[in-house]
Amino acid sequence: MREAVNSPDYHVPIDGFSQVIRGRAGATPLFLSGLTARTSDGTIVAEGDVAGQLTQILDNMKAILAEAGATLDDVVSIRTYILDIARWDDLEPVMRRFWGDVWPASTLVDARRLIDARYLTEMESVALVYP
Repeated sequence: MREAVNSPDYHVPIDGFSQVIRGRAGATPLFLSGLTARTSDGTIVAEGDVAGQLTQILDNMKAILAEAGATLDDVVSIRTYILDIARWDDLEPVMRRFWGDVWPASTLVDARRLIDARYLTEMESVALVYP
C-alpha cells in the first residue's frame, strides 16, 4: 500500500499528487518497462483516444504485475509520456479510477514522438513487493 508524504513547503498541484511515496524495509523492487496501448496479440487499441490508451496501459500493467506477484497498489513511481501535454485533463480521470486519492510518485513528460506514431501515451513504473 502506498503512503504519501507531502510537505507544506511545496505546492501540491492536484489532489492525488504525491511528492514522496514511502516504502517499507524488505521490499523487492520491480522496474516495469514503458508500456503502450497494445493487447496481448500486439493490436494497438484506442487510436486517437489518449484516455482509452492509458486505460489499456494500466490494464496491461495490472496483468504484468500480477505475473510478478504484485498489484497496482504496489506501484510507487510512474513516468508518463504524452504526445500532447494539453491533453493531460483526459488522463487525470483514468489515474483516479485506477489509483484513487493516493497516486504513485509521478512525472508527466511532453514527448515529441513514441515508438509508433499511433501511440499517444506510454508509461513506465516501479513497484515494491513485500514478502
